[in-house]
Amino acid sequence: MYKGEIFDYEDGRTVKYDFATKQAIGIKGKPVKDLRSQLSGFSLNDLFDCCDDEKYAKFLKFVRNSEMYSYSICNIGTILDRVPKYSRFEQIFSAGFDDIIKDGYRFKYSINEIPKSLIKLCRKYPIKLSNNTVQYYKENPNAHYIAYDLEYISLTSDDIYTVWNTQNERWIDHAPDYFSFLNKLVDEFGYNAKDLWLYLDRIKTFEAIEDMSYLIRELYDYANMMRQLSLKYDKYPRNFLTTHRIACRNYNRMKKEFSEELFKKRINKQYECSFGDYIFIYPESTQDIKDEATMQNNCVASYIDKVIDGECHILFLRKRNKPDESLVTIEVRNNHIVQARRRFNDDVTAEDQKAIDAFNKKFANKEDKAA
Repeated sequence: MYKGEIFDYEDGRTVKYDFATKQAIGIKGKPVKDLRSQLSGFSLNDLFDCCDDEKYAKFLKFVRNSEMYSYSICNIGTILDRVPKYSRFEQIFSAGFDDIIKDGYRFKYSINEIPKSLIKLCRKYPIKLSNNTVQYYKENPNAHYIAYDLEYISLTSDDIYTVWNTQNERWIDHAPDYFSFLNKLVDEFGYNAKDLWLYLDRIKTFEAIEDMSYLIRELYDYANMMRQLSLKYDKYPRNFLTTHRIACRNYNRMKKEFSEELFKKRINKQYECSFGDYIFIYPESTQDIKDEATMQNNCVASYIDKVIDGECHILFLRKRNKPDESLVTIEVRNNHIVQARRRFNDDVTAEDQKAIDAFNKKFANKEDKAA
């Protein structure tokens, strides 16, 4: 069956155009390079209406509409001349994917350049393909594909699409440098894609955040701040909004440079002791205190100046079998523990308190000697 356009004149002559070969046969029955002189009297609507292939008719309209951004096309020959310029779109229209293309004529991918797994998602979910959508998917297919395989409490396919396409828009050396917040969190900050999607669902559900673009930006901001302060931070904190505010406060405080030499002069190793399953640890540097603030989501970093000035000491109360895992942050004044807090400034447990009482008893009436 002939696949193309046939234009019939009243005198029986025809003009043919083969969509597959892009070959034109003129009124005299011979190949011609320019159809414009051959098709006087026929309009663009005649071209669209007479096209046997509905998908190809849509493609031709797409070519016409795309060219109208630069100038108006009213001649059939002209629009057919423009077809090779849009060759990458022919297969997209032929496959019926024209409705999912978001960037119009600016879309730079051919059907063969779109991952098959992404096409599969497009057939099942309301996904619109832009250049960035395809690019970010190709950078990390698994991080995106897995999102549609999980069960959520509140997260929708629209939410997933929003997170997928939220990007940082910055300029470096007068050129745009865009990146996906989702891909950054997974590829550079070490987030697990599955855990990340479920965490976003949890925040939306329990912290009433509906704007997913805002949420993924805030999570990136949190991770970026925390990584600059310490590598020992919780990637999936409970009460994210509160934790983010604490992170902002600590970030501003901990950017301050402290004198390590003065701090080391205040270290008092006599406070390092153990009671039962617990040990008391004196930090070796100001960075240790910053790490504690990060892991505990508290404001202990603001006490570094006080330690250096001799107003107090900061200790870490931890389990003997887990000395590197934060548990309780301690403030000591005049050989007595005056403040002890767990993560998020929670109260200590009864077992914690026994170790604290033992410490206070041990150092009662002793002189504070800095090493």
